[in-house]
Amino acid sequence: MKTIKYLAKRAAIAAMMVVAFVLPAKSQISQDTYFNIDWQFNIPLGNDFSSTASGWGMNFEGGYYVTPQMALGAFINYHTNNEYIPRRTLHIGNTALNTDQQHSLFQLPFGMTARYRFDYGMFQPYVGMKLGAEYAKMSSDFYIFENSKNTWGFFASPEVGFMCYPWPGSVGFHAAIYYSIATNQGKLMGYDMNTINSLGFRLGLAF
Repeated sequence: MKTIKYLAKRAAIAAMMVVAFVLPAKSQISQDTYFNIDWQFNIPLGNDFSSTASGWGMNFEGGYYVTPQMALGAFINYHTNNEYIPRRTLHIGNTALNTDQQHSLFQLPFGMTARYRFDYGMFQPYVGMKLGAEYAKMSSDFYIFENSKNTWGFFASPEVGFMCYPWPGSVGFHAAIYYSIATNQGKLMGYDMNTINSLGFRLGLAF
């Protein structure tokens, strides 16, 4: 858990760097830029290692509108899915182990993002795509021990959402539904993970 908290802190620092490089020095809302800070809910799909939905995640992204509708930018987000595995006998190599487990799957994707908005007034629906790399950590805790594996893969995530600014010149709201796929693979405690597919939504602030 300490490792996850450390990585989450690093993700937040990286998000601040995204802001510094993507957004202009002015803190006021501009028609030429956007920045989102979101809480994230994630539902793993077809993943036997850790398949329980959770809200342990956040998303940070920012971009610049190269045209009034099309924006390019950068993103970083993180998420953890936990699942309790009841006591069972595991055959690992020449060893048999009878124990329950707490599985955790931590994901940290980052890279470039593109979105197309259909209006640039108070209400801004859009479609977007995130592409980049993903670091993922599989971990299994049992008794006082932890067994873990670090993996890397390619990340892609289409999404649809909207930003709404009810008060001109002020902070707005952001909501999105996304699907993501990462090519990370790994084997741990008798479980095989072959890609990470997820469905989820984000709620947050728009600047």
